[in-house]
Amino acid sequence: MKNFRGKTVLITGSAGGIGRKLAIALAKEGAKLVFTDVKANDLNDAAEEARKAGATSAHAYPLDVTNTDAILAFRDKVHADVGPLDMLVNNAGVVFGGPFLEIPLERHLLTFKVNTMGPVAMTHTFLKDLVSKPEAHLVNIASASGFIGLPNGSTYAASKWSVIGFSESIRLELEQQGNGHVKVTTVCPSYIATGMFEGVKTPFMTPMLTPDGLVASMVAAIRRDDLFVLEPPLVRTLPILKGVLPQKAFYWVAQRLGVSSSMNSWKGHGK
Repeated sequence: MKNFRGKTVLITGSAGGIGRKLAIALAKEGAKLVFTDVKANDLNDAAEEARKAGATSAHAYPLDVTNTDAILAFRDKVHADVGPLDMLVNNAGVVFGGPFLEIPLERHLLTFKVNTMGPVAMTHTFLKDLVSKPEAHLVNIASASGFIGLPNGSTYAASKWSVIGFSESIRLELEQQGNGHVKVTTVCPSYIATGMFEGVKTPFMTPMLTPDGLVASMVAAIRRDDLFVLEPPLVRTLPILKGVLPQKAFYWVAQRLGVSSSMNSWKGHGK
């Protein structure tokens, strides 16, 4: 998608963090923004910031992506107020770090409901919009942990593995159906300085990403119709190393680089 002007873009989890940063970047390009988040108090501020940044329009709607009935009603509201989407960005996510048995089961299950089931439900609800447009884009926010086991973040990593698999499968399905004009980009960053990962010890040669830097990479990747955003550069080696190294050797390297112990000191705001 080369030009965002006048394109209707829905971003989940856009009251703050990466979602809000991406919305403002697209607002400067003249996009029509649809903000959604469970944090209702911050939504109107985000929409107003987008209008000031140059958005063609900006609408804000509280939404819990784990509530499928609410998503269906929300779709009808968006269609009535704004019209069908040109781009869907499944950004909403949660993380609860710590030893598996020390995290309440309901938090593990919530991780899958938000991080995995949320993107599936939103895509199922709005994919017909994208297919109906001559040019459209689906963006799913996964994680570098979707390529590698993450002790003290087991269900977070598993939920993001699911997003990568879903993204690849839906992209191939769209192409087989003759709907390859709907492009799919999967964003797989390492740790981002948004507060969600406060306290982590970043692995060797993987500095904490800045939200602005990641958003710039995302916008550029959407313009190029890239399949993936892999940041920082070391993340790009993970699929290759995992494919060529014996499993024990791969995880020996991961341990030495500090990947496998990076969540041991997590103190993110979800705690």
